[in-house]
Amino acid sequence: MAQKPTPASRDSSPRPRSLPRAQDGAKQPRNGSAKGLADARRDLEERGARNREGGVPNRSDPIADARAARAVADIARAHAAELSRRGLSAAYSEVAVQLAAEIEDHLQALPAAALAARGRIPEHAELLADAAATAQAVRGAVLRVTRGPDGRTAAHAFGLGDPFSTRQPQHVLRALERIVSAASQHANIATDAGIINDDLHTMRDLAEELRKLPGAGSPLTDEAEALQRAQSALRAYFDLVGAKATIAFAADPESRKALLSALPRADERRHLRRSADAAPAA
Repeated sequence: MAQKPTPASRDSSPRPRSLPRAQDGAKQPRNGSAKGLADARRDLEERGARNREGGVPNRSDPIADARAARAVADIARAHAAELSRRGLSAAYSEVAVQLAAEIEDHLQALPAAALAARGRIPEHAELLADAAATAQAVRGAVLRVTRGPDGRTAAHAFGLGDPFSTRQPQHVLRALERIVSAASQHANIATDAGIINDDLHTMRDLAEELRKLPGAGSPLTDEAEALQRAQSALRAYFDLVGAKATIAFAADPESRKALLSALPRADERRHLRRSADAAPAA
């Protein structure tokens, strides 16, 4: 005679193990707690937003920042106690690794731009390249003459700190429009940068031609904006850990060199070095 199944035999599916709660006595490390991670991320995002408002540009290669973040975080973890003593808790390095992963996810979600670039006809590609080179040259000139506190706000008006990809027409178009608009609002900065009326006329013509390209008038996607926020926050982490390591490792030159060499260089320094290397010998 069949026995009546017991409640335990009636449901034999595996059940998840219950995890101990923090109030039951299981203490989490302060730097790795959810609150610590949330606070560190909020701080980095706020610093990144302030940097963008101040016209601080991101690198044009976000994947390089993502790769560097893991190397920098590994070195920072090895010196967590000293860096934490100087105000950089281990949570910041954990957030940096999270931001690196998010940057990679955002880049994977933006395949349309790469496909469009590969499928662009030669005439459109040449126009985009000319417009991007013009905008990039002006942005570089503005960056050099806006290093003061007031100048950084003016630099933001010229578009520095905004997402800028030379392969995306909407980025280049917006960069040209921001430059032309800011040149009239900040005439002294335009003069210091060497921008003349002929340059503004050229940029207006390029912008008019760019508007005819497919996708040039479309707004930035949510992924592009999220990528910018993540990269700006990661750059803020690089600034913090680099500043603190410079002092913290003053008596340990090998550790200081290892960490600082892992930090990605700014576009300006990288381009200057490339230009110097390519210059012919006198």
